[in-house]
Amino acid sequence: MRQSLLTFRQVLRDETFGELYVGGSRPEQWRHVFASIQSLHANPLPEPDAFDMVIVDEFHHAEALTYHRLLSTVRPKVLLGLTATPERTDGRDIKHWFGGRIAAELRLWEALERGLLAPFQYFGVHDGTDLRGVGWRRGQGYDIGQLSNVYTGNDRRVAVVLETLRRKVGNVGQMRAIGFCVSIDHARFMADRFTQAGIPSVAVTAHSSSDERSQALRDLRERQVKAVFTVDLFNEGVDIPEIDTVIFLRPTDSATVFLQQLGRGLRLSDDKPCLTVLDFVGHQHKQFRFDRRYRALTGASRTGIAREIEQGFPTLPAGCVIDLDRDVRHLVLENVRQALNLNWKELGHELRQLGDVTLTQFLEETGLDVEDLYRRRQGWAHLRHTAGFELDAPDQQLGRAFGRMLHIDDVERLAFLTEVLNGRTLQSPREMRLLAMLDAMLWGGTEPVSGMEARFAQLTGARVAELRELAAVLRSGIRHVAPPLDAVVPLHIHARYSKNEVLAAFGIDRPAHMREGVKYVEEHRADLFFVTIDKSEDKYSPTTLYHDRAISEELFQWESQSTLRTSTATARRYLTGESTVHLLIRQSKRDEGLGAPPYTYAGPMHYVSHEGERPIRFVWRLDHPLPPDVFHYAKATAG
Repeated sequence: MRQSLLTFRQVLRDETFGELYVGGSRPEQWRHVFASIQSLHANPLPEPDAFDMVIVDEFHHAEALTYHRLLSTVRPKVLLGLTATPERTDGRDIKHWFGGRIAAELRLWEALERGLLAPFQYFGVHDGTDLRGVGWRRGQGYDIGQLSNVYTGNDRRVAVVLETLRRKVGNVGQMRAIGFCVSIDHARFMADRFTQAGIPSVAVTAHSSSDERSQALRDLRERQVKAVFTVDLFNEGVDIPEIDTVIFLRPTDSATVFLQQLGRGLRLSDDKPCLTVLDFVGHQHKQFRFDRRYRALTGASRTGIAREIEQGFPTLPAGCVIDLDRDVRHLVLENVRQALNLNWKELGHELRQLGDVTLTQFLEETGLDVEDLYRRRQGWAHLRHTAGFELDAPDQQLGRAFGRMLHIDDVERLAFLTEVLNGRTLQSPREMRLLAMLDAMLWGGTEPVSGMEARFAQLTGARVAELRELAAVLRSGIRHVAPPLDAVVPLHIHARYSKNEVLAAFGIDRPAHMREGVKYVEEHRADLFFVTIDKSEDKYSPTTLYHDRAISEELFQWESQSTLRTSTATARRYLTGESTVHLLIRQSKRDEGLGAPPYTYAGPMHYVSHEGERPIRFVWRLDHPLPPDVFHYAKATAG
């Protein structure tokens, strides 16, 4: 609280701003209050609308009883929730406090890309341990007592840690390190062994007093101690920009915990060119998930992370390195591939053990992603049939079609889908376009739109129930607000679409028959550009290897077909602005088992300049800056 108060005062240049409501401190004016949740729980606010704005830090705690009580009581004009880790480890969704949506988002690798955090050099080091015999419970992980005994049972692992530290850090006498351990005994063990090795260290745990904790952090800043070992005590709320080394001495497959602990060292500091991260890895239980931490670091998909590992993480932000030693690389790749190779019968047995639960409940209980049920598989209704909850086997073609819908990430489409399934009567041209988009996704875009209502009427039974549940799961996973394009064409800026969906949105009948990467729609005077950034020789001919790339977040270079001249009517439209040009962009066309990857709708863009003939190389200015993740791959992998 004091740290937050001082930050506000510094930014506002007002040394009298704010009052504390924590411990023995109690506000007098009650205008700008910095309060602990414990104080508010013990003495609730007298008036629900007493404050115009309520800011809640570490908002991932919102489902805890104390926070829930506060949030259910206050009625501010503005509620601002801040968290670095919106995904809770228990799978519960905190976005319901904000209408189901995130207003603004900056993921770890996006912040690194923008230079807001210190770059990291991450080393995955094999420590020789084998945890396959340690007790494990799904949803909880390893038995902490057994794990602590393994790590404190002998000094062999400590020797590996110390040797690695000297090789990777160099002058350990100048480092400021924080090490994360599995238990209090483990933290004390590590601090004792480091001190014996000539590296002054302390353990700070839940048993340490407030004064002991504060003194340890002061000593670390002043380099009186070189390392502080802890368990989960410093996952949140500690601001020590000088920390230049993070040591992971515990296995965690929770992306939330991993990012919280990594974040202790990512703050910028004048004398810290980068953060050194040492992650000590051994053989893990077969249900342990390595992919989660590396996806959090890179932003890669669950299937894409295997390629990142194989290729040595080629698309990291500038200054960042992930270096896995040979043994760790082998262990991680094997684990990632195993996580993708799910046994369908075993999943059915697990569902049968859980009982007749919903899709959301199943995903929460198993820790699986919804993609796991559809990637080259038949989906949720088919799994329920495998488990014995559905007597008749559901339509396999529809199951595959549902798998092609998992990219849907705007509220309008998902709400519309639910309403259609509930029997809503269509009334507006926009609703007919929305139905045509769903029709193109479910039935491939080969049939005329005149028969789409009849096709939807055929949806019955288990597949209808599945679609309802699927829409709810997809809605809970939306991470951004996607503003609509206009009142007629039901596209949303920065939402994702298949080519067939985009064409249907613009009123094109039987969109699957359009194969080209450009399309002019006379009705809307719109030119649609479908751009794939990563063009490999095996999927593109020399005449289609266009030099398309993002110059900046607002400027995009696009190269026309090899036959286009500036004298043609098409080129004149581009040059004069007679039509509106719309950019649809994706990283690659690689099929991940869910059909062709979707495009991100980058929105309209306008002519800036051009050069050359056959082809013509254009530069366009986007009305909306590219999202950081799209800009990252559009500039990083472009040829």
